[in-house]
Amino acid sequence: MIKIIPTQDQIQRAQELFDFKVLNNSITEGDGNLAGALGEVIVCDYYNAEQKNTYDYDIVMLGADGNPYMVDVKTKRFTQGKTPQPNWAAAVSNYNTRQGCDYYCFVGVAYDFSVSYIYGFIEKDNFYKQSIFGKKGEVDPYGNGVWTFASDCYIMQIKDLLL
Repeated sequence: MIKIIPTQDQIQRAQELFDFKVLNNSITEGDGNLAGALGEVIVCDYYNAEQKNTYDYDIVMLGADGNPYMVDVKTKRFTQGKTPQPNWAAAVSNYNTRQGCDYYCFVGVAYDFSVSYIYGFIEKDNFYKQSIFGKKGEVDPYGNGVWTFASDCYIMQIKDLLL
């Protein structure tokens, strides 16, 4: 995991990133849009990537092999003062499985935007091979028995991601 303290400039750029209120099929009905935008800005800045914001991917970044890769950034919020744990879930909504990206990058952003973490990357195809499927209302096996799935989604633990 890579810990990053968001700057005011990054928060401002995230606020300007989207000119709409709610993403289609948003689980939080738009409440997490700013956190999602901040996750994209943070990943772009850290890896010197290019922001694209298409339906299929958010950024294009060069891999270690020098080739460009399309990356969709998946951001979840967490309670400030907590430190993300390796058993926390990285999730992709069942609605988003057809996105034309090469990789997913998972990010956590504190509700108050005071801290963020880049959890890691995984190739899209490998994500679906390694993840488990959870149906809306079922208990999340990584959530200590207290979390249920808000929508149908695929999950894996962040400890299984690569940086």
